[in-house]
Amino acid sequence: MADESISYALVRKVAAEKEVDPAALTPLHDVIDPDALESMFDDTGGSVLRNGHVSFDYEGFTVEIDHERSVSLRANHDDG
Repeated sequence: MADESISYALVRKVAAEKEVDPAALTPLHDVIDPDALESMFDDTGGSVLRNGHVSFDYEGFTVEIDHERSVSLRANHDDG
């Protein structure tokens, strides 16, 4: 959904993948600044990110958000 914040979309997606309520997850602001994340993809003032992506670890996943605001998850596996 284009009007949904990226922060909400990724928390909702991680919660669905883990089959838990979003409130059960680590608060996103403990991992990354949600305002900074949103501002990277904000289209006000013509400063929308046109290329590239951002990625970070959250709740056992590598989260990647691309320039089209698409959120993808890749499970992290501990080998140790």
